Amino acid sequence: MSPVRPEVIRLTQELVRLDTAGRREDAALDLLAPLLRDAGLEVTMVPWHPGRSNLVAAWRGGGALTLSGHVDTVPVGAAAWSRDPRGGELDGDRLYGRGASDMKGGVAAMTVAALDAAAADAAAFRLVFTSGEETGCGGGAAVAAAGVLPPRGILVVGESTGNEVRLGHKGATWLRVDARGRSAHGSRPELGVNAIEILAEAMRRLRASPAAPRHAQLGERTTNVGTIVGGTQTNLVPDAASMTVDVRSVPGAGADEIVDLLSADTDVTRELDIPAVWTDPAAESTQRILDVVASIRGARGTTGAVSYFTDAAVLDPTRARSYIIGPGDPEQPHTTDESVSVRRLTEAVAIYRGLIDARLD
Repeated sequence: MSPVRPEVIRLTQELVRLDTAGRREDAALDLLAPLLRDAGLEVTMVPWHPGRSNLVAAWRGGGALTLSGHVDTVPVGAAAWSRDPRGGELDGDRLYGRGASDMKGGVAAMTVAALDAAAADAAAFRLVFTSGEETGCGGGAAVAAAGVLPPRGILVVGESTGNEVRLGHKGATWLRVDARGRSAHGSRPELGVNAIEILAEAMRRLRASPAAPRHAQLGERTTNVGTIVGGTQTNLVPDAASMTVDVRSVPGAGADEIVDLLSADTDVTRELDIPAVWTDPAAESTQRILDVVASIRGARGTTGAVSYFTDAAVLDPTRARSYIIGPGDPEQPHTTDESVSVRRLTEAVAIYRGLIDARLD
């Protein structure tokens, strides 16, 4: 095992101590940008919203490899923490705080690897640090729209995988479904049109819809009715009702047919539309990345998918040349007392540096 890298611990702590829960991500980028500029990387800020920019840092023009992470987090939550969620406290092998695993630890490891690589005059690479990933990859979409990334590069996203190699994820389409009826007195329902019943019929069709094609690695498309709102009082036929539906799509089974099915007697709005991502396990780039990771971890791990969506869905236009590799524990994101392994942070620095030196294309 590589010796612990104190600098990645310190940088993770500094990032964790910044409150970037859906806001003020520029505070984290203002910490990282001078480090990268001083090391000789060309740093560009890509605007998204006030105080919520994105950072692109290129070494030797950028090349094919992009290492990417997001600097926003989810809120701390209402549950009591046993540690200060903004403290970055160390206890043995664990570093605690909101974002430690998801994914300020990964961002810190990428930054330290980049500084090492620049000092060694390494091959070309690029860093992309985004805002607003947790709420739909908005910052990443702004980076993609800016045209600063190669059309067929290799993207490594530092989300929480325990430094295992993961090859993709399902898509996420969030739908708002509105039913319109006509109000009437509850004692004369035949004079009205019940919007809740319209919504119930739409849900029945959703449950009765035939199974979609199954993806060999990502599994089947799923749907979940997440919220329902309707009616104002018991003795009034409701004239409006709505629900939200979370569609998790896979290649070959997207959200379009779900939208068509629900649209028969309701109004459907897409509130989020993140496509699925899947990279071929047999691709040459996959095998080379597995080799790099195995050389550092001491064993060749298995591949698979993650359950959450990532910025790969918007940063990789091919949706097929992305790899998810990060030091965070897969079960830690969004939890109370979130933490990351110090050993994994050090290991991640070596992995990212190894990927830079591999000259992937």
